[in-house]
Amino acid sequence: MSHKSRLTDTRFKIRPLLSAIIIIVILILLQGVNYFWLRVAGVTLVAMGLFLVIQKLAAERRRLLNVATLDELTGLGNFRAYRERMRFETQRARRKHEQLTLILVDLDQFKKYNDSHGHRLGNELLHSAAQIFKGAVRSIDGVYRFGGDEFAIVLPETDLNQAWHIAKRIRHSFGSLPERAEVTLSMGMSIYQEEPLHEFFDRVDHLLYEVKANGGNGCQSELRGSNVRETVSMNAL
Repeated sequence: MSHKSRLTDTRFKIRPLLSAIIIIVILILLQGVNYFWLRVAGVTLVAMGLFLVIQKLAAERRRLLNVATLDELTGLGNFRAYRERMRFETQRARRKHEQLTLILVDLDQFKKYNDSHGHRLGNELLHSAAQIFKGAVRSIDGVYRFGGDEFAIVLPETDLNQAWHIAKRIRHSFGSLPERAEVTLSMGMSIYQEEPLHEFFDRVDHLLYEVKANGGNGCQSELRGSNVRETVSMNAL
């Protein structure tokens, strides 16, 4: 955590304490007021002040939560947000016996692109890719950036056939970007099989890196309940 983050967190903890002390002092002072209507007015003002403090603290908490779970460059959720979403979705999939598909995406040749075009254009390409991924899925789906050029797409209530259609939309949209140069996409996808979350991630990650090892620019899936793999060049999607 940065010095700035630690300072913000400390202030967030101190402010409620100071507010509570001030309110207690005011209530004690009100006990010495002889006029009933003044005590009522004072208590009313204290109640209003307490309400405003609570509202401000709630807003500050939401802001800090967004900072902790959002990727600043793309506006997507980060790895922490991904883990929280996957905990929820895997529990839901087990409870309701619904399908849950995970797609991991990596940008091929991105380091080379960064080196030759510069970090500014590299960041713009990452941002454009993020917008494409978001635009290819439903509002109930989730798109996350782990850092670098690695992304995850969480698809509740989605089978592999539907996931392939999403991969196809992503491929066509990304392929139409005018400034992507030699950068292509590698993808791995599979359906959750009620395994531990880290095993599910590792399984899909392995599919992704099989595509990378074979030159990239492809998508590989693992059929539910089997070791059968299906690899398709992105040019064929």
